[in-house]
Amino acid sequence: MVDRALQERSMTEALLELSSEEWLLRRKGFRNSEKSIQVNETLLTIGNGYLNIRGSLEELPPGHSGGMYLSGIYDKSEAAVEELVKCPMWTDVSIWSEGHKFCLSTCTALWHEQILDMKKGVLHRTTTFKNPHGQIITIETARLVSMHDVHLGYMLVKVTPRNFSAPLRIFTGLNGDVCNRGFFPREMLKHLQLVRIERGRVFMYLEMKTRERGIHISEAASWKLVSPSFQSQTWEPRIYGEKFTSEITLDVHKGETYFFEKLAVVSTSREIHVEEMFKRSICSLKSYVRRGAKAEISAHIDAWNEKWKQADIVINGDAEAQHALRYNIYQLLINGPSRPEGIGAKFLSSEGYLGHVFWDTEIFILPFYIYNFPDIARNMLLYRYNTLEGAKKNARKMGYKGAKYAWESATTGEDVTPRFASKLERTIRLIYTGTEEDHIVSDVIYGVEKYFRVTGDVSFLKDYGLEMVFLTARFWASRVVKKGERYEILCVIGPDEFHEHVDNNAYTNFIVKWHLRLAAMLFKYMVKNNVDFLQELSEKISLGNQEVDDWVDISRNLKLSYDPETKLFEQFDGYFSLKDYVIERFDRKGHPVLPRGVHYRNIQSTRLIKQADVLSMMLLFPHAFSDDEKLANFDYYEQRTVHKSSLSHCIHAMMGLASGRRSRAYNYFMKTALFDLENLHGNSALGIHAAAVGGAWQTVIYGFGGFSIKSDRLVLKPWLPKKWESLSFCVRWGARPVEITVYHDRVSVLIRSEEELTLPLSLYRKTHKITTNKTYELPYCIV
Repeated sequence: MVDRALQERSMTEALLELSSEEWLLRRKGFRNSEKSIQVNETLLTIGNGYLNIRGSLEELPPGHSGGMYLSGIYDKSEAAVEELVKCPMWTDVSIWSEGHKFCLSTCTALWHEQILDMKKGVLHRTTTFKNPHGQIITIETARLVSMHDVHLGYMLVKVTPRNFSAPLRIFTGLNGDVCNRGFFPREMLKHLQLVRIERGRVFMYLEMKTRERGIHISEAASWKLVSPSFQSQTWEPRIYGEKFTSEITLDVHKGETYFFEKLAVVSTSREIHVEEMFKRSICSLKSYVRRGAKAEISAHIDAWNEKWKQADIVINGDAEAQHALRYNIYQLLINGPSRPEGIGAKFLSSEGYLGHVFWDTEIFILPFYIYNFPDIARNMLLYRYNTLEGAKKNARKMGYKGAKYAWESATTGEDVTPRFASKLERTIRLIYTGTEEDHIVSDVIYGVEKYFRVTGDVSFLKDYGLEMVFLTARFWASRVVKKGERYEILCVIGPDEFHEHVDNNAYTNFIVKWHLRLAAMLFKYMVKNNVDFLQELSEKISLGNQEVDDWVDISRNLKLSYDPETKLFEQFDGYFSLKDYVIERFDRKGHPVLPRGVHYRNIQSTRLIKQADVLSMMLLFPHAFSDDEKLANFDYYEQRTVHKSSLSHCIHAMMGLASGRRSRAYNYFMKTALFDLENLHGNSALGIHAAAVGGAWQTVIYGFGGFSIKSDRLVLKPWLPKKWESLSFCVRWGARPVEITVYHDRVSVLIRSEEELTLPLSLYRKTHKITTNKTYELPYCIV
């Protein structure tokens, strides 16, 4: 029996061995500062899209912000608005000797390193402590949450006393004593209340529920000493309020390593009926223990291998860019929802931005899933359909018709944008984005259209998409104001949030024109192809021909300010009349420095902008603008952009490539890809910048790879940085995997399909006929 246990442990350790160096994110050393601790926690987050756990140290040193977050679990209770809930923790472990806790904040770190294995989704930690009594101990941990079964978690703990033999106390448990951070320093917000704590010799159980919505969260765990199995030990269960702790005391011997395993099962009342949560959770845990960790870890690694097989991108010739890009893809892989849920602006890495869903989701993040994991993309869009009733309430509340998607959305889709915040100028001020940044409405529909165009998912369009498109078009028809023969959209905020209460923002007006034209086109298509279904839907939402005709009229006559002489689009009415400045200086990190006399209290009176606005419009609709227009607007707006948003650099990288201004594209890309890895804006402690992550992927695929889909054809306009030898990636076009490798003078293309098809491919305006299941090498010359 002992031999079998040792064999099982050895096989488990082998599965957890580190991948090759190119797959590892190493964080060496320990700085005893709150900011440094929390940045590491953010970067080393593990997850599976159902639950994510920050990479906190197991002993939770002072200044930590450890937390576990479950997708879609929001609560308001005493907070100003509904927010993502920090859930009970199961990864806490503390080790004591002679009344002293081994903790990096109070001990000397002889060696400390955390390693995120991105290929396997495992977080490793090795620390050698020296406590004030001179005792030296090494702690090694490995933790993961399963990719193949999103409810399971695993942690291996190895403890080695280096220079002493003595009694050692090891504590771990289930920690329900967790709070969200508030608006003010040290303010804590309580979202959970205790329902049940149970303990047994081989298991521990904690159940809590959210205070407002009453969603139950259960955690069941097993904790045991695996080796040496003959080691005598005493076990003592302890309950401290909302925290269950299992204490094991054993006499350790110098130089010997002690192995512990913790197996955990996490569930909510969204999957299990409340009355059955305890029974089902314990049964799942017992089944997990019987199967053993080895089998589950093996299945977990297999699931990761399948994810990477689809999503990996290979850059030859640039190790730094390769590593940074893989980290960004890793973040996308651990945040794809396994059920219909949105993705917040900080993923599930913290409660930054309160975990709310913004326009980032459809514009920056969704494309990765559309082209790699369309089932996850569908879940993300189903979240928008499921929150359609909340969008209708938003419209009614504002005095409009139809459906208005919230600028910040949570459970129901009703707007949860805070009314106050401490902005860049560090003063408390009103937030207007919730009432004015209405382009979110069409951003969602842009995601719907892109999903359908790439996947061909007709059932989604019929069952969900058409209703979303029509009701949001109705909103815009009630939102516009007619002035003479033209229509205008007044008092909005565009992507450039420095300028509030503006009229006729170019990005907003252009995407609304497209949106209304799309709605009318889909209506007319359904008239010809499925009139019975259309009639049923029209009766449900009271839609008639006259309303559709109105959409066409508004789309044709909605104001868009354009100067044919300069080829410039005015960002909003009166923009060109503002005081003009350009960015001429940059700090040591390459960030723009505001001109003398300009600060964040008066920047609205200047033409300086926070992030890409007109350029975002051109990026989303590349075929609607000429090369000359792209170039003129890129040259004009780039030098007036302050890049105070993580969304900005990737837009400029892609638009620089599209307009022929390629010299700074690589620099913009690296800023995007390293945004959190190098903490470029100094706020990565508050969570991963999800839009930058999605933007990094888009920059490589759309920008350097030059990939897009137009109607029924693939379009390629690649350009590689000089140091890149090649770029290889795979995307899905409908059910067909498309494998592309780009070189400096040619591309290799293979379209896999179950049937033989001939498909058109445009490579720098030259059209080729491509037969599926055959590799083509096509030369190109950049124009």
